[in-house]
Amino acid sequence: MNKRIEQIAELLPDGLSETGLQEVLSLVEGAVTERVAEEAKLMEAKVSGFLRSKIEDLKDVAKQELEADDDVLRGFRMYENIRAMIASEVESQDVDSAVSKQQSQIAELEESITALNFKLTNSLHENSMLSSKVSSLNETNQSLKENSKLPFKSSESAVVITNETDSSRTSPEAANNIFLTEDVLNLSQNKVIN
Repeated sequence: MNKRIEQIAELLPDGLSETGLQEVLSLVEGAVTERVAEEAKLMEAKVSGFLRSKIEDLKDVAKQELEADDDVLRGFRMYENIRAMIASEVESQDVDSAVSKQQSQIAELEESITALNFKLTNSLHENSMLSSKVSSLNETNQSLKENSKLPFKSSESAVVITNETDSSRTSPEAANNIFLTEDVLNLSQNKVIN
């Protein structure tokens, strides 16, 4: 370093005082110190990044060695793998079960809808038949109402049964009445007495 200072002193003009030389020296030292600090920071960053990557690599290696050597950790890893496989298998079975259950419910509902459609068709057919019967009965009822307003004329004749023997006149119909027997007369007299 002294050799460098001597080279710098030779380049400086003659007649430079000791204080001027000290000022130049302090400026050079400041520039050197600043440059060294920058290089040191850059070097620290590089070393830090390098060490960080190596530490991560070392952690991975240590973890692998630990997993290889530790039975509990290896068992846990195996358990996790088995559990994941079983979970996926059970989940697919559950989905298949749910789908088949839904399909059977849909089939039952379709059968029910078909039966209801058949009943509805039959009911509509019966309703149309009953509707035509009702209209026919309404017409018949209307004609019967009209006929009931007409005076009643009977073409039949009635046979008169009587037990009046006191009558002075006997009609020829009573004499020839086959319904007027002794038993009928006795029966009618018993009712009158009671």
